[in-house]
Amino acid sequence: MLNLFATPHSLLTMRITCYPDNLTLEANPLLTVLENLLRAGVRHVHACGGNAACSTCRILILEGSQNCRSMTPAEKRLAQRLDLPVHIRLACQTRITGDVTLQRLVIDKADVEVAQHQLQAHSVGSQVTAAILSASLRGTANFDEENFPYDVVYTLGRYFTQMGALVQQHGGVLANQSGLRSLALFGLKQPELAVQQALQAGLALGQSVAELNRSLRQLSYPQVKLTLGIHHGPVLLLPIDPQDPQRLSAFGKSVNVATWLESVEDFSEGGEQTEEQSFRLLISAAVYRAVEGQLLQVEPLSVKPFPNAKPIRVYRVHPDQVSLPAGEEEAPEAAKPEPIGWLEALREWLQAWSRF
Repeated sequence: MLNLFATPHSLLTMRITCYPDNLTLEANPLLTVLENLLRAGVRHVHACGGNAACSTCRILILEGSQNCRSMTPAEKRLAQRLDLPVHIRLACQTRITGDVTLQRLVIDKADVEVAQHQLQAHSVGSQVTAAILSASLRGTANFDEENFPYDVVYTLGRYFTQMGALVQQHGGVLANQSGLRSLALFGLKQPELAVQQALQAGLALGQSVAELNRSLRQLSYPQVKLTLGIHHGPVLLLPIDPQDPQRLSAFGKSVNVATWLESVEDFSEGGEQTEEQSFRLLISAAVYRAVEGQLLQVEPLSVKPFPNAKPIRVYRVHPDQVSLPAGEEEAPEAAKPEPIGWLEALREWLQAWSRF
């Protein structure tokens, strides 16, 4: 029987340099990287016992990827399931033919939990190109001080319900949510329609908030304002909710651009809010180029992202200056919110509350 720990000296000329341990060890090519690390006293995590069933032994190959043998069938199945990049390997399955420098990726208990969470979500994070719609409902800072609890719940509840329905109706998915700011992604399934879908969803949201404001105005209640920003670019998607591994959150520069567009200071503020001022949509140059043919007229603006920065050209879109493709001006009947008499219900409740 072959003694793996008594191999000829010629087999021990290969080395593994391991970070963050800052350790270089002689490697036995007949053993896996995991076995070599454990043999050298490195406590490398392998929750499943080294059977390619958990991915906690994953390593990042910094140098010498050409010296790593091809994936085993078990490693290939897990790598495809998690969409692992080619430079991330499973230590329990990888054998080497030469010197390799690697970074251990799962170090402690918290890392193990992240790895297991990613396994449940079938993804360690992926980059896609999408249209990002950032939306924020403004004018509600003291809403709970000026209105009864039901008013707040109803107004905000209706907004979020409408937003979810309209985003889904136009082919998007809701991602990040922080207070009254929401983020929606478009084009994950139909990349060629990403920008158009985001624009249509934004305009539909504007109509929904205008309708809500008409009711609030009739009832002498404070009105709200919807600000939107749309950008198109690469987005990093990560699962961050342990209770819902399929729910993804978006990160990256493109997300920052969209949220910055949404938060740009409004140049038209001041005086009593008109219906047009209750809705503002700014788009980036990338979005403008993609839907220029659908925009009858836009308002170009030069805006500095911060005081000493170079101005960036952005475009304000007015709802009445957009020409949607034929056949898509109206939403499908099945997707329209059902008329359930929400205006009448709102009036009754508000009138009832006003008697107290």
